[in-house]
Amino acid sequence: MKTLFNFSLISIIFLSLSACSVHTIDYQPKPVVKAGALFSETADKQPVSGRPWWLGFNRPLLNELIADSLNANQTVLQAQARLRQARAVTEQTRSSLFPQVTVEGDAGKTWQGTDPRRGTANIGSALQWELDIFNRTSALAEADRLDAQARLEDMNALRLTLSAEVANAYFGAVAAQRRLILLEDQVRTDQELLDLLILRLENGVGTNVEVLQQQSLVAESRSLIPSTKGLLRIFENRLDVLLGQMPDGQNRIYADETLDLADIMPAVGVPADLLFNRPDLRAVKSELIAADAEIAAAIADRLPRFNLGGSFSYTDTAAYSGPVTMILGNFIQPLIDWGQRKAKIEENRAVYEERLALFAQLYLEAVEAVENALTREHRQREFIKRLEERSVLLKKTKDEAEALYTQGVDDYLSVLNALQELNDVERDLIDERLILINTRIALHRAVGGAITERSETEKAN
Repeated sequence: MKTLFNFSLISIIFLSLSACSVHTIDYQPKPVVKAGALFSETADKQPVSGRPWWLGFNRPLLNELIADSLNANQTVLQAQARLRQARAVTEQTRSSLFPQVTVEGDAGKTWQGTDPRRGTANIGSALQWELDIFNRTSALAEADRLDAQARLEDMNALRLTLSAEVANAYFGAVAAQRRLILLEDQVRTDQELLDLLILRLENGVGTNVEVLQQQSLVAESRSLIPSTKGLLRIFENRLDVLLGQMPDGQNRIYADETLDLADIMPAVGVPADLLFNRPDLRAVKSELIAADAEIAAAIADRLPRFNLGGSFSYTDTAAYSGPVTMILGNFIQPLIDWGQRKAKIEENRAVYEERLALFAQLYLEAVEAVENALTREHRQREFIKRLEERSVLLKKTKDEAEALYTQGVDDYLSVLNALQELNDVERDLIDERLILINTRIALHRAVGGAITERSETEKAN
């Protein structure tokens, strides 16, 4: 009767505690800020392409370099190791959900004086299992799983950054190569004009000042060649390191590569798409849900823990030989901990609020990055168009000035000024075209361009 009473009392306590509200994890948290329906610089609602973003540049060598870097870059390999660590931690925590079984055995023999006593032997297995009734261990395992998911997204964000760095280094090397070719061409043209001025001087037509001015222009163009060669080598070295290789002093970039960029803008989708496309936002979201799971675990930690233990063994002693079975159940209910567990809940809630604010901030910055990249590309294209128009005018001006100078109508200063301006604009065009390409790369990175082929189902999710 007493046993029945005790069992009934425990059952009542258990049912009362079971009725307590256990925390429910929110798997779809939203940033506390709301973005507009469209980006201000575009009316395009077309979703971001599911193809790797760099394919839009139509550069086979660039495709090859990025693919190699994603497999061999040392920083990516570090991220892969961190992901394996996080997944191993998840498996460790998850294993606590299942019974722990051990095998035990012992044997012994004693002597009383010289008289041996009968030996004893025991072999069997033992079981220990914490029943996860209030999902404490499940919540901890879920938090670890989500942390591992965040590490996966961290790796994806790193791969996206790496692909952008390879593209920046690639086009930086292309720009240096184009600038070097342009400088050599300008030196050749300026030298031809210098030779003509020297010939005119020798024939008593020109002046020594004109020759000196042209020599200065040739020297200026030549002085820019060493730094341009150095810049080319720096970009090539960067490519080597990004590919996980030692810098070898060899050029990877083709000599005939250009900085041409299609006028067609890539699809950028809408601001809400960033929450799904950008791996850094997906990582923060996983960490946010993990913090919510830790709140659930902390709440469950205030509730009873139920343990089930048992053993089965075969015993051979003087008193008994045969199987021995034991089953034991117990529960532990915290009563007085001076607010320790309650404070843990408050700590986890504060962590959740911190990560929620971080989620919102990163979302704001992501929208800002896309808006800025769109604005910069539109304005950069306008600027390049103006430079190209100016380049055409300067070529005409130079030709007209040379004609007037040859006819003796004007002095050489007008020719020199037009030539200097034309040289400067041609160099600026290379620099500005590189800025435009880097802006396009930044746009792909800002919208979370794909780094692997993305299926239609993944894009929809």
